[in-house]
Order: sequence, then C-alpha cells, then structure tokens
Amino acid sequence: MEQVISVKPEELSCLVGNLFAELEPPCEALHSVGLTLCGRTPTGRPASLLIVQNYCVFRGEAEDLAAARRPCVDRRCRRG
Repeated sequence: MEQVISVKPEELSCLVGNLFAELEPPCEALHSVGLTLCGRTPTGRPASLLIVQNYCVFRGEAEDLAAARRPCVDRRCRRG
C-alpha cells in the first residue's frame, strides 16, 4: 500500500521511532526528492517513508502505519 500522509514537524520524530524497529539502506528507493527511510516495522514487515517538506509518502502495511500513529503507550511522545 502507498499512502500520502500529513505529519506535523513536531510529530515526525515520534512517528519514525514508532514506525521502524530497524533501518536499512534505501538502495531500492525510487524517490530522490526528499529523505527516504527504509526498514522493518515492529511486526517485521518491510516499509519505507519518503519525507518531503510538507508531506510524507508511506509504503507498507496499513496496520503498521496505524499502529505507529497511535499515541505512545509510555507517554514519551506528546501526540494528541
């Protein structure tokens, strides 16, 4: 699945931290217009996130993105 999402700058670090359990080199990345992060989600599935100035493009499983966007259980992040 590919989805364009809007993330506030102050929430982006938390999203990245919750979305990826490990990062991998983005050798297969098709985009070069922003920062591309590739890796494995906490479920072990592959995902990528292209970060552009005012939006992001997520590629991966919808369930992994939904889990990453939930408020943090341990309250370290300040998402509402």
